[in-house]
Amino acid sequence: MISESTGRLLVADVMKGKVKTVSSETPTGKVLEIMEENQVHALPVVDHDKCVGIVTATDLVRLIRETNAALRSGYPHYEDCLWAVDLAHRKLDQQPVHEIMSVSVETVSPQTPLCDAAKRLSTCSRHHLVVEENGKLVGFLSSWDVAGAFC
Repeated sequence: MISESTGRLLVADVMKGKVKTVSSETPTGKVLEIMEENQVHALPVVDHDKCVGIVTATDLVRLIRETNAALRSGYPHYEDCLWAVDLAHRKLDQQPVHEIMSVSVETVSPQTPLCDAAKRLSTCSRHHLVVEENGKLVGFLSSWDVAGAFC
């Protein structure tokens, strides 16, 4: 959809408006469930109506790999131990997302030209932008949303 007032695509034209969010205290295991249920790769982390970070599937994979590496190095027969699997699951269930989320949040407004947002995504090495209006989260824009707008 092209904005009639400018004849150019705006962030508002392609962003996800209904955004599922989590709080910074949400356990990482719950975050993983929410991502799976909603088929998303990232979620804004919101506390007191303010976006304080973003958690991505990459953050969760990194946590799982680090946990696995720590267990392997500390316990030589890790693969043979069901308790180690249980320990990894408990870590996921208990660790709050604020320990793994990215606190560096790139924001744009809904009225930002989509080309400008695409440039921001490419220069900031991120795949998601938080869309805010008057300091409030109103949407989420991913690199996939941007690509879809041009295909």
